[in-house]
Amino acid sequence: METRFLNIEGLAKKILCIDQDPELSRMVVEIIDHSYDSNAVEVLHSATSEQGLQRMQKEAVDIVLCNAQLDGDTDGFKVCREIRRKYPRCAVILMSDHDPETDVAGKASSAGAEGYLSKPIKQGEFLFAVNSVLRVARQDTTIHEKNQQLEEALGQLKAFHKKVADLNQELQTDKRYLGANLQEMKNLNTQLEEKNSQISSMVDELGRRFESTEALLVNIIELRQPEHRGHVDRVAKIAMFIAEKMDLTDYQIRNIKTAARLHELGIAALPTMEKRIEALDEGKNRSQTNHPLVGEMLLKGFPGFEMIANIIRHLHENVDGSGFPDKLYGDRIPVGSRIVSAASYYDHFRISFPEDSPLDAMDVMAPFCGKFFDEQVMDFLGKFAHTQMGPEQDKTLDCSVFALVEGMELASNIYSESGINLLMKGTVLNADILNKILKFHAVDPIDGAVKIKQPT
Repeated sequence: METRFLNIEGLAKKILCIDQDPELSRMVVEIIDHSYDSNAVEVLHSATSEQGLQRMQKEAVDIVLCNAQLDGDTDGFKVCREIRRKYPRCAVILMSDHDPETDVAGKASSAGAEGYLSKPIKQGEFLFAVNSVLRVARQDTTIHEKNQQLEEALGQLKAFHKKVADLNQELQTDKRYLGANLQEMKNLNTQLEEKNSQISSMVDELGRRFESTEALLVNIIELRQPEHRGHVDRVAKIAMFIAEKMDLTDYQIRNIKTAARLHELGIAALPTMEKRIEALDEGKNRSQTNHPLVGEMLLKGFPGFEMIANIIRHLHENVDGSGFPDKLYGDRIPVGSRIVSAASYYDHFRISFPEDSPLDAMDVMAPFCGKFFDEQVMDFLGKFAHTQMGPEQDKTLDCSVFALVEGMELASNIYSESGINLLMKGTVLNADILNKILKFHAVDPIDGAVKIKQPT
């Protein structure tokens, strides 16, 4: 099927080829002519990096196709970094001759390139790389439009603030005329009551505007990741349960609830489905993904969202100081960040393994207590997990290692203090298993009490 380019904003896209070989530009033009609408893409050519950068000062270039091996002191990787610094909205695709001894693609990614091609260029690979860049551009445009909507909502909120200030000024003016006579005071009191009623209405309206802005952002998150629909509201429910158990203030609880509902805004803003799926895998990417910083960036400019943005920034900090981005530890991590982080991890596990019980989720998280997650938060999260258990599921007993006997059935996995999973839930103990458990316990002690099912 012939590929046709959907022109963004009605403007032709410009591709600049930086290569000593003018044949490259001719080949690119030929591919473009056969694959995209007429006048949709314009191809430019520069033989050296210096000429290419000078041309970019004069013309708005959308995609740079640059040879990694250029003549002179400047190679394609340096050119890519220079473009990243000066023209962050321009995409770069690096290319080079095939070299099995060098990870050129890895170097291209480190330099900030959006794509890499081996020479000679193949039409399919070239079109795939260009179309990927153009899809990202379309998604960036959509996000920009959403940001404009948010800015309009912010403008309305500011207008309401000004109205409240104007009303307060009117009240101050009215007070200067009180005391003329009793009748006038009664009339002024009536006016004051009316003004106060207007102020209350304006405050209520501000609250509704804040809630509608929050709801709009939640809808954006839900639309961008429909497979996890309801996740943010469940995390908010869990986070409020923990925050109330910790006796936090109403103001803190309100901010934590909002942060929980918006904690995946950065994921929704990521340009590709692959990156969103990667960011959602908290177990593997907790120290790698930067979506909390993206969420903070989107929120911190809006009045009233500053504390919420700070909570989201530190979602991937670990209590042992090994987290991201600021390597905070212990109580230096905002309490809201510690709560939402644990609640989100718990609910992601429940989504991934719906057949497992809430206590199974706690068993998986137990080795990370004191490492990733705050111990007090984990204690209250465990209490929440017990509230989600059915009456037949909760019939368990805590037992020490030395009190185990043959015939007992494990109600949860057994872990050693080093984090090794020794036995799975549902295992029925026999003499051989008991002997192995005791020997292992002498070397690497069992972590906590062993949960067994009550005999029926």
